[in-house]
Amino acid sequence: MAMIETVTVAAEGPTRIPANGRVYVPDVDMTVSEMPASGLTSAQQAEVLELLRVAFNGGPGWFSLPVAPADHLQWKLLDFPHHVTAYVMEHQDRIIGFAARPHRHWLVRGQHRVGLDGVELALHPDFQGRGLLSSRRSVVFEGDQSDFSLSFSSHPSSLHSRAARGGRPVANTLDNLVRPLNVWRYVKPRAAVDARSRTRMAIEARSQGRPRPLMVRRMGWWARMLRSKMQHPVTRTGKPTWTIRAIDRFDDRIERFFEQAATSFDLIQIRDAQFLNWRYVDGRGGPFTVRVAEEGGQILGYAVIRASDTVADIADLLALPGRLDVVHSLVDDAVQIARAAKAPALKTWMVQSHPYHELLRRHLFLPVRNIVSPGYTVNKIAPSEIEFLDEPGARIHLMIGDSDHI
Repeated sequence: MAMIETVTVAAEGPTRIPANGRVYVPDVDMTVSEMPASGLTSAQQAEVLELLRVAFNGGPGWFSLPVAPADHLQWKLLDFPHHVTAYVMEHQDRIIGFAARPHRHWLVRGQHRVGLDGVELALHPDFQGRGLLSSRRSVVFEGDQSDFSLSFSSHPSSLHSRAARGGRPVANTLDNLVRPLNVWRYVKPRAAVDARSRTRMAIEARSQGRPRPLMVRRMGWWARMLRSKMQHPVTRTGKPTWTIRAIDRFDDRIERFFEQAATSFDLIQIRDAQFLNWRYVDGRGGPFTVRVAEEGGQILGYAVIRASDTVADIADLLALPGRLDVVHSLVDDAVQIARAAKAPALKTWMVQSHPYHELLRRHLFLPVRNIVSPGYTVNKIAPSEIEFLDEPGARIHLMIGDSDHI
């Protein structure tokens, strides 16, 4: 789609730009463009990949996946089941900043709503700390038709940007949970970071004092696991009447399953076959294993695991309402898959008031430093429709697979 003529940012107040437009920010000699992600040229995609490599100390985590980074980027931005908006920041015809905003589809108290997320926010290290993101916030592109924004922010600048737009944190705390499987391998020496980097990990590393000795940290984890085992004993049920098996594709039965499972929550991302097969079955997104609990041809629940000898995650976990027995068996199964892969630990996300949270604690999942702070901003939705997110006990289902963090 052709771009409109460049507009210069206003001296005072926000500059409003029609959809798929661009604006020149004179004080920093920068052009900000908005376009459908499908409008990125091959050359621009290559520039974005190089920017991500530099901005994230060799690239974000998905650079290490067994798939070409260019293929993963195409999967994420161009083959996403719904619309993705790209924002490109250029200085002297060079891409120095980038962000993409996929339009995720959610159920908000049973109503279909569109929520914006933010992914691949990157700024070249040579231009960090100069107020460029602040200048970007003075530009308002008017093509957004989303009901609300829901982001899984972790970087201080992202959190500040969300607050500046009037965003609010989700009150139901999202816990980062980990089940150590081999403490000796899980607790390892801290890696060095690039001194120029302003990634979240680098900022935290520079702000921390001298770390505790490695053996002391390992002993601390063993003590935590023992204490948790005493405080959260596992209650075993009888032998399951269902089976758990791997599948290579979600079929039409998942639609009926999700329709029933979603009734437990006031907020849940829509998990239809199209989305789930894009997210977890397409190999360009990562090497996931999908496990489904079935009985009599009916889906009772499923879990999605990504496991290797370095890391393992439960990316998604969902069962029919009230079927904690099924969730128990799926978590047991996920632990066995992680052990077979020789992973040092199994990780996942879960909000504190979720019905699966206490169950995971009983499986020795321990809360660790929270790496994300989910928050929302009202766009076109009536505030009354979504203000339940201000309640600590809100019935919401947010997992790592709902985000860009895996």
